[in-house]
Amino acid sequence: MSIEINRVVEFTRQNSGRHFLDSGDHYGRVYDTPAPESKFRVDDDGQVFLTVTGLLAEHATVREDVQTLLDAAWGSGKRGESTSFTTPDGVEHDATDLDNFSIGPVVMEALGYECRARDNTYNGETDLDQEFVWEVWTPVDSDSDDRIWDEDAVILIYAHTGCDVRGGYATPIAVQFEGEYSIPTRFVVGFRAADDATEEWLDRHHNEDEFSQGYTSNPQYHLQESVGEFVSHNPEAQTLTFKNPHEGEGEPETVTFGYDFWV
Repeated sequence: MSIEINRVVEFTRQNSGRHFLDSGDHYGRVYDTPAPESKFRVDDDGQVFLTVTGLLAEHATVREDVQTLLDAAWGSGKRGESTSFTTPDGVEHDATDLDNFSIGPVVMEALGYECRARDNTYNGETDLDQEFVWEVWTPVDSDSDDRIWDEDAVILIYAHTGCDVRGGYATPIAVQFEGEYSIPTRFVVGFRAADDATEEWLDRHHNEDEFSQGYTSNPQYHLQESVGEFVSHNPEAQTLTFKNPHEGEGEPETVTFGYDFWV
């Protein structure tokens, strides 16, 4: 599964304008920042960010039939513009003056879907480089009673591209994620020992899975609390090296961890 990254950028860097909650404009807006070219961004202090652009580009596929209707419902986004979309049964639906959060429900309900879950990533612990609102839509006649496992689920992603998280969201992109879940259950980076010395270090001081996505809700914070000063980043090998906070015979000077995101 993959989406052309330029297409994802249309949503993750969409100009959502100015919002009255933007706190004097001094925070800046996401749509004014350069779009990431990969799934990860690593700061000078060794902090790893999972980019929403790269996440969607690498792990999702656009539901083209749904996206076509969403785009038609939105039109150019100008107030007063007459817009509509036509469902597969040939019925034309008026979508004039719907806002970015309204077109999703109107289109999905017209297609016979119901919203099973909705949240903002801002409400949880993540390593994302920007927030987004997500909605899980499943067919009303679905055989599945669990939205996480429904293979027919369509996910609407409304990327936050503005300043204050309370406003400034893009129009939705309709996707389906790879993997066994309809939407990833965690948006955090996981870490694993990258060499034998670090594996032995883990055996002495930690559980081997202690910095994985399934072990803790925030693996990166847990890792940074357990290692010493950040030393270096190898983007090609996708590894981070830290000083070893433990001293003594047999202790390596540094420990190195590979990082990744597992859907």
